[in-house]
Amino acid sequence: MTELLLPLTSLQLIILGIVMGLIIGSFIGMLSWRLPRYFFSQWQNDVAQEFYANKPIESPQLTEATPKPEILTGLEANSRSECPSCHTPLNWKQLIPLFSWLMQKGKCRHCGDAISVRYPLIEFSTALMTAATLYFFGLSWLGIIAILFTWTLIFITVVDFEHHLILDLVSLPLIWAGLLLNSFSVFTSPSDAIYGAVFGYLILWTIFHVFRLVTGKEGMGYGDFKMLAAMGAWFGVYELANMVLIASLASLVFAVIFMILRRANLQQEMAFGPYLALAGWVTLILTQA
Repeated sequence: MTELLLPLTSLQLIILGIVMGLIIGSFIGMLSWRLPRYFFSQWQNDVAQEFYANKPIESPQLTEATPKPEILTGLEANSRSECPSCHTPLNWKQLIPLFSWLMQKGKCRHCGDAISVRYPLIEFSTALMTAATLYFFGLSWLGIIAILFTWTLIFITVVDFEHHLILDLVSLPLIWAGLLLNSFSVFTSPSDAIYGAVFGYLILWTIFHVFRLVTGKEGMGYGDFKMLAAMGAWFGVYELANMVLIASLASLVFAVIFMILRRANLQQEMAFGPYLALAGWVTLILTQA
């Protein structure tokens, strides 16, 4: 699995990683924007259906089905990317990852409204992390697995940071993928992967219930349990302590930074999934460093 599919120099790997990362980063930016909103819309529709199930008056929410996001309905005539403010369809020159945002100075050419910095930030981060992953793993089957793992972590990070939500649609397959890979001892032994998934879930589950018992508040969500279970499934039970430590220190550092920038306070809820994702990616790189 570590045998190179194509022998490339370090510089070629970095360039390839940057190009791939920019393209996939653009896709991640789009998908992480649309998919959570689709699920929220679907959830609201389900709540409305249940609420009005026994009501004589028909709810306007029930007259139409919840529309699927464009990514789920395929390439349709009206599924082109558009400016969120003026809804003008964007041409290919306005969709070049990172560079379009820079050339347009972060504004829509048609209406002049600011384009969110989230898009170039996601694209830039994905490019850097993809290049680093390719540099350490090379263009091998293991490298491809590492890249897919990296992209998944970036998607989880964006969604959890913006919505405080880790989708089961992503976290559960990540658990099974780790267990399946390690049935061939890719990163750790099969038994360590199984125990890693179990104890990864139980560690945060225990902390959650102890914290709630002491304070009466919920300190994290169930998605975090599954996230650490996935990391345990990928890297084994013995890496759990290191990953929790990395995630905890990273969350503390960023909390201090956000407070200095006055964008958060000690009472404000913070997502923990991005820091678990960071810990997982650091552990991935350390397997080859």
